[in-house]
This record gives sequence, structure tokens and C-alpha cells, in this order.
Amino acid sequence: MGLKPLRNWLSPSLGTLFVRYFLATMLVELLIILGFGFLVTKLYQSTDQANKVQFMHGTVMMVQQQLKQHPQAEWEETLGGIGLQFTYPVKLIDRVPAEIEPEAGKELALGNAYLDPDSQILYAPLTPGSRLLQLGPLDQQNNDSNWISEDIEVLLLWMLLSGTTLGTLIYFSLRPLWKDLLEVRQTAEIFAEGDFTARARPAHSRLFAPLPLAFNSMAARLERQIETRQALSHAIAHEIRTPIARLRFGLTMLEEEEDRAEWQRYRDGMERDMQELEQLINTSMEFTKLNRSEVPLHWETIDLYDWFDDLVHLVTPLKPDNLTLALDCVRADGRFDRKLMYIASRNLLLNAFKYAQRQVLLRVAFTAQGRLLIRVEDDGCGIPESDREKVFEPFLRLDRSRDRATGGHGLGLSFVRLIAEHHQGKAFVMQSELGGACFCIEIEQNPRLDGVSP
Repeated sequence: MGLKPLRNWLSPSLGTLFVRYFLATMLVELLIILGFGFLVTKLYQSTDQANKVQFMHGTVMMVQQQLKQHPQAEWEETLGGIGLQFTYPVKLIDRVPAEIEPEAGKELALGNAYLDPDSQILYAPLTPGSRLLQLGPLDQQNNDSNWISEDIEVLLLWMLLSGTTLGTLIYFSLRPLWKDLLEVRQTAEIFAEGDFTARARPAHSRLFAPLPLAFNSMAARLERQIETRQALSHAIAHEIRTPIARLRFGLTMLEEEEDRAEWQRYRDGMERDMQELEQLINTSMEFTKLNRSEVPLHWETIDLYDWFDDLVHLVTPLKPDNLTLALDCVRADGRFDRKLMYIASRNLLLNAFKYAQRQVLLRVAFTAQGRLLIRVEDDGCGIPESDREKVFEPFLRLDRSRDRATGGHGLGLSFVRLIAEHHQGKAFVMQSELGGACFCIEIEQNPRLDGVSP
């Protein structure tokens, strides 16, 4: 039971954070003051000692003159009367203490006064061979006035004033930082509980300003990935029902069919259904890997006209005979992943072949900002503005009339958008000058991703 209040006190909060920083700051300040004082004392000790000896020179000379006016037998009595005029003891001694004799003896032998730095007692010679004059301790404290020395009073006063100032500064500096951290933490807890729309508010402090931005960016990506996976799972489950139903129907018909030709026809249909299932699974796996950025980019510098001219020749056999395919490409070099860009461009062209009436146009150029812009235009029925974002959703078909013979699983345009975003770009659709749809890919030419060479 006794540990619970201690745990509550040590738990993360603004108060505990303030106390830790304040105590650490005051401890560091105290160590700095003591260390600085010790350093100054050591550096100026010899100078201070010499100044004190010089300061006491007049007093020593006066006492010596007063004593020399009397016989040595009367020196004790004379000195007692003189000592009443000083705030520190003054007396005669036969010799200096043994612990300071080696150093003090040299100075006294030369006729100089010697000040013991530890006891602050001044020793001065009188006449050769006579006794010594002892004055001090010179820094004797007045114990009757106060038991705390003046130095300690100054130190305590300084610690009080500086501690109050530093404490105020530390508290008001930590307060906005703590609020920003608390906001991000609470948002993260809400996000972890399943509310994927939770976003952190902008930070009040400049230090943590990037933190909520990074969290919100991460949360948006995770929300999108989760939504994509959920939509992908539901769409796969929906798409897989049709071939499974046809397989089940084919098995039933195989058991009942006696005609060899009809039996073979049902078997071939089942084989096509199996291939469709396999293609659906493989395409879904490739889409998931690309959506999770598990496919590395291999940037290459490519002659745009030659590359897209080869692409046109490769897809020409796949277009209907009544369509014309034209290329309008800038003669310059561009940078992209050759394999991924082939998939994206081919998907756009095949999509255009399905809806164009007479012509499809492939345009390749650079924007004013230096981005590579790839446009595939057709003269078909076009796409309503309200549906232009939906066409990039996985497994979505705006044309519900298509059957298995007219194509696909609805992932082609989703691949296009993922590949464009993988190249730090975007994919979008607008109205074509030919009257139909214009699908566009716009990608960076100077990427700055970690691990990707520009």
C-alpha cells in the first residue's frame, strides 16, 4: 500500500517532469557554483595571500615599534594592552607550529611575515633571535551574531532567487511541450482502439511541431491501407464467388453429362474458371505488395521517345482493328522504373482500347515544374466528373455490363495509381480533347526517398 503513492508520484505527468528537470537544473547550478568558487580560490589564492600580507604590513610595523620602546620583559604586558584595540587575537610565541615550519621558516628567516592560508594566522618576526608575533585568525567569525557565514548566506540567497527564476522558466517551457505530447499520446490511444479517423491537432511548440504532422501522415497511410485491405478482401470474396459457382455447376454437369463433346466443353470451362481464380489471386497479391511498398524502385534514365515507341508497337496487336493509336512524345530523357511504368502505361492503353470509338492518343511531355506527364486519351463516352476518383478504386467497374469476355478484375487502374504514387507522383483522369477520357500519370524526375538514388 505504501508504494502506490510513490508510483503515482513517479508516473509521467507535468508535475513530475517539472520536478525532475528543476532538481537536475538546480543540482547542476550548485555544482557549477561550487566548482567555480573552488577554481577561483585556487587560481587567486597566492595573490590573495600576498595582498593580505601587504595589507597587514602597517599593523605589524606599528606593533613592532610599540614593543621595541619597551624592554622584552614587558612585551607581554604591552602587547596585552595593544591587543585590546584589535578584533582578532595578538600574542607572542616562541616558534611557529611544526606543520608549517618548513615553509614559514624560510620567510621569517628573511625578515618577512608569513600568512598561513589554512588558519589565516599571520606570523611576523620581531628581532633576530627573539620571539615571534602572532596575529589572527584574521577571518575570525563573530559567532554571537549569526551561526551562518556570510558566504553561505549569499549562496542560499542566490540559489533562492535563481531557483525561482529557473523554475518559472522551466515550468512555462515544459507546459506547451507536455500538452503537445499528451495530445499525440491521447490521439494514438484513440487510434489504437479502432478509431482510424483520429488525428492530432497542430502542436503549440515549434520543437514538437513535426510530431503531430508525422503522426497524422502515418495515421492517414495506415487508414488508407486498412481501408484498401478491407475493400480488397471484400472484393476478392465477391469476385471469387462467380468462378466458384461456375465450377460447382460444371462439376454437377460433368457427373450427369454422357455426351463426350459436351463433357469436354464443361471441362474446358472449368479449366478457364481455375485459371481465372489463379489470375485473380496472383493479381491481388501483386496489388497488395505494391500497396505496401514492398516492390523496390529501380530508377533508370530512359530515352522517352524510343521507349514509348516500343510500347506502342507491343500493344498494337491488342487493339481492335477499327482503332488508330498515335504517339506524341517529347524527344528527351526521363527517369522511372522501366518495369512498373510498362505495367501502368499498358493498363491505360488497354483501358482506352475498351472504350474508344475510333482513336487513342498517347502523349508524353514535361510539365512546367519538370515532372513527367503521361496522358492516354480516347474519343469514347468519357467519365462523369463525380466518378473520376472512383475509377481508381480496386475491383470497381463503372460499366456493369461487361462480362468475363470483356475484361479484368477491376485492378488495372488501381495499379496505375499505386505505381504513380510509388514514383512520388499521382494519377488522375480528366476530359480529353478528343471527347472521351484522358488518364494521366504525373511523376517526379528528382526523387528524394531514402534508399533511392536520384
